[in-house]
Amino acid sequence: MTPKTLTDALPIVAAAYGRKFGISVRVGGTQALTDGGVIVIPAIGTDPTARTLAWGYLAHEAAHVRYTDFALPRAHTPLERFIQGVIEDIRIEGELIAAYPGTRRTLDAVVAALVADGSLSAVCETERPSDILGNGFLALARHRYRKQDALASHAKEADRVMRAVFQARFVHRLQGLMSEIPRLASTAASIDLARRIVGLIEEDSQEQPPPAPQQSDADHGAGSDPASDPDTGNGAGQNDDDAQETSTNSRSVDDAEQGDAGDGGSENGASAGDGGEDRDKEDEKGQDGRSADSGTGSSEQSLNQGRETEQTTDPDSTTAGNDARRALQQVLSATDADLPEDLFASVAQALNGQTRDPATLLPAAEAYLGDLRSGRMTLDRVKGRSAKLTARLQGLIETRTQERTRAGRRGQSLSPRHLHRAGVGDPRVFRIREQAIAPNTALHLLVDLSSSMSAGRDAIALDAAAALALALEPVKGVSRAVTAFPSLQGHAEKVTRILAHGERVASRVGAFVQRGRGGTPMTGALWFAAADLLARRETRKVIITLTDGQPDDLCTAADLIEQAGAAGIEMIGVGIAVDVGRLFPIAVRIDAVADLKTALFGIAEQLLLT
Repeated sequence: MTPKTLTDALPIVAAAYGRKFGISVRVGGTQALTDGGVIVIPAIGTDPTARTLAWGYLAHEAAHVRYTDFALPRAHTPLERFIQGVIEDIRIEGELIAAYPGTRRTLDAVVAALVADGSLSAVCETERPSDILGNGFLALARHRYRKQDALASHAKEADRVMRAVFQARFVHRLQGLMSEIPRLASTAASIDLARRIVGLIEEDSQEQPPPAPQQSDADHGAGSDPASDPDTGNGAGQNDDDAQETSTNSRSVDDAEQGDAGDGGSENGASAGDGGEDRDKEDEKGQDGRSADSGTGSSEQSLNQGRETEQTTDPDSTTAGNDARRALQQVLSATDADLPEDLFASVAQALNGQTRDPATLLPAAEAYLGDLRSGRMTLDRVKGRSAKLTARLQGLIETRTQERTRAGRRGQSLSPRHLHRAGVGDPRVFRIREQAIAPNTALHLLVDLSSSMSAGRDAIALDAAAALALALEPVKGVSRAVTAFPSLQGHAEKVTRILAHGERVASRVGAFVQRGRGGTPMTGALWFAAADLLARRETRKVIITLTDGQPDDLCTAADLIEQAGAAGIEMIGVGIAVDVGRLFPIAVRIDAVADLKTALFGIAEQLLLT
């Protein structure tokens, strides 16, 4: 074993993520999930792809915990929930990247991995409209507004297919709304934008009324046939010049219309070639002479009027419009099963499939204030013994760390007390000052509060822990933390934080009043303490475990103790009426729980003075 072995372990890295983002992380079980407060990832193997997904999942869910307002109501329809989810994902990831720039690479690596293994594929025209819009919206939004290059080809294909299925006019309007994504500043803003996008889909899914005629009857006469009117230039005897003029004007209309929608297209990265086929079709329409006013070229109004007339009378255009409306109607009626799965829900599924060990490996820390009144009574009981230990420790430490002087062969000043040595040929006449090294130790005390610790053992163990923490509090160069296991409800997936590094015992006295419960999930508690100490800067790191029995899983606990020892963490076990020598490399047994305080004080002295 090497120190790097433990440092690279999944629970240790997960704990580092939790500290970095200010959230609780738990490693264990079989499901990747979050409840808005704690992020859980299952124990996975050493597969690099699985680890890439795990780190990205942690970062993404941490962004939700930090930046998503979970109190706001969710959307009622599956479509709106999906769109809202995509928008909010992009928003919160952007917030996290702004605060922690290094997470961009972590999050982008997830998308690259999903593209590489085919989990994220480009949309296809043969897919259901709900899949086309869902996956297309995801690819376009993440590529353009999260700048994820792995989706570049997916976004380009999505733009093409969506124009073919839903028509260019709808796609332009959709992308115009999507351009607001980078400016969203809250979950409420994401919800509002999602509602407006669904409103756009509802609007375009409805039958459009025919445009009101803008020509007066005097132009062609009531009931006249524009196709046979010689003044329109669109009759059967139309010459080549008229046809050329019609074609030119038709192209002008399309170019103008393309220019109007081009702001959204250029801003969102649409290719210059988009809509080329549509323009060719429009040229053919103009040459066939279907537009009543296309040959006049009199004004922009007449050009637009010709365009509207053409759209309402062209059977192909009508059919395409009906197909697009039916496609949008299918999207609106889509169920959760019809829409693509949430991106990081699929990541969670992939992590679940990588599960190697269902046991809890890294429990989350639960907050506990405890009984303040009873805690003050505990503090009063332990103050006397703690003060004596503090005075003893400080005296011994000062003796060891005070400046010492010795004689040497070289130096910058002579030692008056040793000048007589020169007369006998002894060159050690120079004064050399030495400074002993002060303690530089981080200590984590784990207290077993399993059911077997009831009937008074639990109170005595916590009193001893409080006394030791209080005695070490004023000692310079020593940092200490105290944690109880299992959780208050006796569950293995959590530990109870009693005292964190830097906290004063007086502010946490209520937490030292607890009762025994549950089993002995020592492995998780040891992972928690090891992760805590590896994040500390002190050169010496020590875990002291108080227990009255064997851990629930002896093999995993023994393996972790071995790894921690190889990583430079000193592992000390204090057995209460039980021998823990086969488990801990340094073990102390006490047969009377009343002797626990004395035993802990002795261990502390040895730690700080050796």
